Amino acid sequence: MDVSMNVLLLSSPVVQPDFDRIARVPNLGLSSLAASVDDLCQVHVADIHGLADPKEYAGRLVGKYDIVGLTAMSFQYSFALELAEMAKSAGAQTVFGGYHPTLFYREIGEGPDLDKIDFIVRGEGEATFRELVEALVKGRPLDDIAGLSYRTAEGMKHNPSRPLLEPSQIEMPNREARLIKRGFYSFDLEIDCVETSRGCTQGCKFCSINGMYGRTFRKFDIVRVIEDIGDAEAHGARSIFFPDDNITLDVKRLERLCDAIIEAGLDHLRYKTQASASGIASSRQLVEKMGRAGFDGVFLGVESVNKRNLQFLGKGRMSDQAERAVTYLHDNDIIVSTGLIGGNPDDDAADIWENFHLARRLKVDFPIFYINTPYPKTPMREELKEMGLVVNDDFRLYDGMHANMNTRHLTAREVQYVTWEMNAKYYDLEWLRYNKVKRLYPRWFAREAIRLAPFYARRKLLLTLGLRSREDFFLEDLARGELCKGVA
Repeated sequence: MDVSMNVLLLSSPVVQPDFDRIARVPNLGLSSLAASVDDLCQVHVADIHGLADPKEYAGRLVGKYDIVGLTAMSFQYSFALELAEMAKSAGAQTVFGGYHPTLFYREIGEGPDLDKIDFIVRGEGEATFRELVEALVKGRPLDDIAGLSYRTAEGMKHNPSRPLLEPSQIEMPNREARLIKRGFYSFDLEIDCVETSRGCTQGCKFCSINGMYGRTFRKFDIVRVIEDIGDAEAHGARSIFFPDDNITLDVKRLERLCDAIIEAGLDHLRYKTQASASGIASSRQLVEKMGRAGFDGVFLGVESVNKRNLQFLGKGRMSDQAERAVTYLHDNDIIVSTGLIGGNPDDDAADIWENFHLARRLKVDFPIFYINTPYPKTPMREELKEMGLVVNDDFRLYDGMHANMNTRHLTAREVQYVTWEMNAKYYDLEWLRYNKVKRLYPRWFAREAIRLAPFYARRKLLLTLGLRSREDFFLEDLARGELCKGVA
């Protein structure tokens, strides 16, 4: 290890406030990058997204490091530039990675942000980042590092792309490198992330995954996954989130993972993941094994009840199995969250409300009413641009919660308002009766009820007295970015 080279990897502090109250997870990708270079240099990871003042914390750190790495999705990129400017002012070199820099590397290389960015690690980062650090430590040229873009006197040079890694080439995450070790949770349990696979073979038109990995699916050895779970527990985790792009692409493998968790005596932990409705619905046996292994939360990508919208989104018949999937999960005491996308090109208000009624019929514990977002470099963005429906190119608002496009029947603001109303109306007395959260996480549920009950009581009182309007509250939440509130 070259102790004279110090590397800091920063998570993005930009998160959706309402989601952050349910779960806040450490950045697995940065811990994986740290593992790829920890024999070459002194490396630290700072998960700053849970801090009250992340800029102040980062400002105190960056001057101690030679390289500062930043990762960003599109809605996080602007803030990452602010952190990069701080790092550059302190004398560090900056490395950008993640979805937005990977997909926009050419535009970045030709734009005004170039003075804040020394390197872009494109796509899967472990091997490229290692070779970059090794070259900087040893003073080697950079022109043969695949997957790297780097600044020169003539501008940014882009090396050829790097082939995807074999899973066996990827080191287990280095959790010891984390500077911030507390403050990560799901409901009221300490949480960490463990990946079991990378990639997805489906071609959803709104998704950026294909831009990172292509339509591929690579699986880590289950023995490695079990070892990683054990390491996460040794570092304090009582709950594990599997962030795989599509863990149910291989249903039999997921069954084997459940068996392995039980055999390793790790079924006392609580597991959560995201999955396709069709994958979950394909096997009751799978879901029963998930329940026995300790799974208690699954996010289902249902997207829409509307067949026209499913076809537009490139989801095929994905929601046809939603009812069966939710039934299987609930029968095994697993909390169900669903992603439901409104604001599609032909949607009117009634179409958007269809997602609300679907979630109610399925008795979903936490529906997430996403708004169709024309994410950069996706096939769908080009279609929406040609339709003339995209009305906002400020990527800071491309978080799935803000409306950035009109439909043929509604303005973006009208889409935003309808979605805002749906969020509050869903959590009523009927939801209180059937949701599983109150039984599985009673302390968390009680705290949230105590926090939110006076909030909504105050809003209702002000409405009744005529002192405030629904529009006032809508604008208030829009300004704060807390768009899952609404008025009950």
